[in-house]
Amino acid sequence: MGWNQDVMAADGSAVSSRTETEEFVARFSRCHERLFGYIYSLVPREQDARDIFQRVSLLLWRKYSDFDPEADFFAWACGVAYYEVRNFFRVSARNRLQFNDELLSTLAIEKARRGPEDRRLEVLQECLEELPSAERKLLMEVYADGRPIREVAEQRGKATQTVYNRLNLIRRKLYARMQRALTEN
Repeated sequence: MGWNQDVMAADGSAVSSRTETEEFVARFSRCHERLFGYIYSLVPREQDARDIFQRVSLLLWRKYSDFDPEADFFAWACGVAYYEVRNFFRVSARNRLQFNDELLSTLAIEKARRGPEDRRLEVLQECLEELPSAERKLLMEVYADGRPIREVAEQRGKATQTVYNRLNLIRRKLYARMQRALTEN
């Protein structure tokens, strides 16, 4: 498999090598946020997603010796998570909202397909929160509320061109922040 051989403990049981542990931690740390997002997209409540994520994390570690180091770790982890989510819905009859296996499978496929776009949306949300409140409010008025720029400018007592220029500066600043955040991850 490419891992160091397991070391035998005094009682004869296999002890995972340090290399395998380090590999797992490195791979898992690169995708744990995306994996949680994947799970959360399949269940209606955040706490349920957190519980499932904990079980999946343990399962991934326990099954890591079966993982092919040449394969995509995130795809493998999503496969394990998918079956844990299915199991969650089978076991949790207390929930009123139940997804059948076909819908759950469709959601899982769609979520896995859109992974990188979801990351960009997360980064956008983080970068928006970092903007000064006045800039964020202007963006929200125009883009989220769908108000015409002319109307926003009149309400603020500004020339329409001034508001256009301000929006352009804010968008460029937001874009630069997003680019930095995406390249850091």
